[in-house]
This record gives sequence, C-alpha cells and structure tokens, in this order.
Amino acid sequence: MATAPPQSLEPPWRVTSLERLFRRSSLFRWQLKTNDTPQIKSGLQDHWRGSATVGGRIIEAGDRLHFDGQAFDDFGWLRDLRAFGGSQARSHARQLIEIWLRQNQNWHPLRWQPDMMGDRLTNLVANYSWYGESATSEFQDNLARSIASQARCLALDWRRMNSPTSRLRALRGLATAEAALGGSESEMTSLLDLAIPMINHMLNEDGGLRNRMPDSQIMTLRLLIELRSAASFANVVEDKRLDEIISRMGAVARMWRHGDGHLAHFNGAGMLNPEIIEETLLRAGPRGKVLQQAPYSGFLRFSSGRSTVIMDAGSPLSQDANGEDTACGFGTLSFEFSIGPMQLVVNAGQTAADTNLNRLLCSTSAHSTLALDEHNSSNPAQNRMANISGVEVGPAEGGLLAVASHDGYEASHGILHHRQIYLATGGANLRGSDRLEYTGAPGEIPRQAIIRFHLHPKVSAAMLGNGQVLMKIRGNRAGWIFKAANTTVSLDNSVFFDAGIRQSCQQIVLRTPISSIRTIGSNEVKWAFLRSDPR
Repeated sequence: MATAPPQSLEPPWRVTSLERLFRRSSLFRWQLKTNDTPQIKSGLQDHWRGSATVGGRIIEAGDRLHFDGQAFDDFGWLRDLRAFGGSQARSHARQLIEIWLRQNQNWHPLRWQPDMMGDRLTNLVANYSWYGESATSEFQDNLARSIASQARCLALDWRRMNSPTSRLRALRGLATAEAALGGSESEMTSLLDLAIPMINHMLNEDGGLRNRMPDSQIMTLRLLIELRSAASFANVVEDKRLDEIISRMGAVARMWRHGDGHLAHFNGAGMLNPEIIEETLLRAGPRGKVLQQAPYSGFLRFSSGRSTVIMDAGSPLSQDANGEDTACGFGTLSFEFSIGPMQLVVNAGQTAADTNLNRLLCSTSAHSTLALDEHNSSNPAQNRMANISGVEVGPAEGGLLAVASHDGYEASHGILHHRQIYLATGGANLRGSDRLEYTGAPGEIPRQAIIRFHLHPKVSAAMLGNGQVLMKIRGNRAGWIFKAANTTVSLDNSVFFDAGIRQSCQQIVLRTPISSIRTIGSNEVKWAFLRSDPR
C-alpha cells in the first residue's frame, strides 16, 4: 500500500548561525528602534469570536498560567479573555502582555519567527481597542515600541519563510501593524502589491487553493479578511483586488459545506468546527448561488430537495504547486451525501500526527470510492497519480447526473475507473455505477474491486435477508435502503474523525471478483440509496 508523503524536515525559515548571533546583539536591537515615538491607532477590530470558557480558565490560573510555545506567543488567547469580558479579564490581558514584553525584549528564533510574529501582531492590534485604550500611558508606550520593533523585524524577515502560507501570515501581520502605527495609503498599497501575486499563485482560477484542502481554504480566507481590514483601516478603499479573491475563495468553500455546517472530509478536512466556518464565510462576500462545479480545483456539488452530493473529481497532489506538503487524500472520485443537516455517506476524516493513522486516513480505503485489491488509486512513491477525465455534471432525465473517470490504476493494472452518480429530483433516490475498463496495458492482474461507503456515526445500519442494507439516521424518521447488483454486499466497522475526535461508525462494503476482466474487457457494479418514508 502506498504511503502518504513524508512531512518536510526542512526548517520553516532560513536564518544562518551567524545571523542568529548578530540578532542577539545590542546592535540589532538598536537597528530595530525608531527615532519617532510610535503610537497605536485604535479602531481595528478582531472579526473572530473567542471562547469565554477558555477565558475563564485563563483568569482562574492567574500568575500560575504558563503557555508553551505558540499557545502563548501568538496571543490568540486575547480573544478568549475578551469573550469572557469584564474589567478583570481586561486587566489580566494587560498583565500577561507586560510579562511577555519583559521576557522578550531580545530576538528569539522561535518567538520571533515571521509567521508567529504575524499572528501575534495581528492579535495584539485587533484587540487593542478592548484592552489597550483604558491602559496607562506607560503600558501603551511600551507596547507601541515593541510592536514597532517587531514590525521592523518582520519587514526584514517575512520573505525568509519557506511556505507561501507562512509568508502570507507574516505579511498580513506586517500590514496590520503598519496600519495601526499610522502607515500611509501608499505604503499599504505597496504591501498589497507584494501579497496579491503571492496569493494568486496559491490559487486555481476558480478560487480554490491548489492544495485542494478545505480546512486550509477557510484558514487562508481568514488571513485575507484580516489583510483586507488592515488595508481599509489605512484608507485603501479603491483597491478591489482582495474583495474579488475573497469572493471567489468563499464560493468554492461553500461548495464543501454540508447542511450541518461542517465541511466535507476531503484532503484532511474535519479539524474546524462549524462556528469558525460560519463566521469566516459571513465575511467572505454575498452568499449567492452555490457553485455546482469548481473545474480547476476538481470538485462537484449537486442538490435536489434536501439531499446534497459533494464529489472529489480532481487529481490528487502529493505536493502542491507551491512546494508545500498536502494532506494527500487518495480518495479520487469519492463523495459525501447528506440530507438536510444529517450526513449519511462520509469519508473518514482529517490527517493525524501518528504516522500509521495518517497513512490509513489518506488511503483510498478511507474514502467512499473504489479500490483495487486494497491498493491506493495514487502512489506518489511510484510516481503513479490518478489523472481525471470526462468530468461532467448537470441535468439528466428526472434528476441530476455527475460523471468522471480516472486512470490511477492504469500503470499498475491497466484499468480505468469510471463513476456515475445520479440524484433523482426530490433527493429520495441516489443511484450510481462504478465501471472498470481494461485498456490492454500491462500490469498486475486485479483480483477484486472493493467499493466502500463509510456511514456517519449517527447512522445505524443492519443487513436485511435479501442482501440489502437498512439505514436509520438518528433523529430522522425516514430510513434509507441500500442495494447493489453484480457484487457481494456486507457491513463492516469503520472510524470517523471530526475536530480531532475519533468516533466509531459503520461502512457498507461491496466486493466483486474481477480476475477475468482482461478477457471480458470491463466490469460494472450498480448501487443505490433509496429513501424509505415511514408509513
């Protein structure tokens, strides 16, 4: 079985040993100082909600509170204290800021890493109106000097980040700090001139990220919304480039969203809760009509009644076009199926830190699609990646039809996979077919085609005597019947990951012997999900 691509061992940014030595000197601290007395302009707002529960815990910890690494240094906890509210939370925020300022007057390779510094400056500035306006003049002056010094350092270093996303995090922080320190309209426009080409290089023409990762799409949108706020605060109002990019990205992100607010579990998605997704998309432009196809990013979405199908109809990437590792989901032609706020057919979920678990979650078998002999449909180690062809979606007689093919098994088995999914008008009938075609190419003779349909944890399934499967969705009166032809149907256990939580679930498994496919040329399995309304 193919493995997911290894995570890069390269340091996240480039700074030599000699540079590190110089940056710890008084000469470098002097270089970062400004001749003017900086002042922070209040008025920038933090768009994102914090957790009052977490804020309460921070206050309860008092002076015993200790964060490790990013949890303290990015200052994201400020919005948690703000959510808790009250003068005690405000005073505690200032106390923690003062502690950090005393302990971090000198450059540090981790705490002053450009992307970390970009997050910190954004959080400090965006929440300043809440904690800083009522502070003493001494506190305001010390904080302004620190922000100015960090911004000067960030201006030197943001290009050193290896990852485009990290460079964007840093540049967004620099723009936010410059806006709060009174940067001019022309200075902000210059920063946008640096950011826009970098952002465009990360995107497909339809607005989806080239890494095809839904969670990453949302988090990048948040960076751009913050960058747009900084530009607006600096009176850059005529430049509409960011508005157009955010609108396109938001349209693609909405394609992946189920009725319960969660994102479809493609390419590592599943770590974000619906509240984060909702507050992001609310600021990503008008909702409008949901896209049916993102042709460059490779996704389809079609709905009828309360039923929605979201399908991966794109080629996977072992490494995206910017050189960043992707979540590497080998679920080509997989789909998810939901009815209103209830999910029925899903994929297993996000990537994990554990190498073996990550390999499992990236595998074709962890997705609702077809696999040959438990081999992944793509294998980067063998330079075998599935190419997509024949993608179409649109009206068909009595409903909507999506078709697509991939050649991921051609180099290994001489096989093409063709999938059709049909959703009848009203959404009560979802039918599909998976057809395997022998191309005549050499390779391993396949023994078995295995089609999996992973079921959401709220779905309970049981085999019926006629080889069909009865499904009930918790909280839904209607049941669903699954049936298939030219195959053997069984139920098995599965897992589903959402927001880092592992949940047990079931999967429908179809097993079809195909060792004779080179003789007969093709093999087709037809299947259907039919709603069974209560009498």
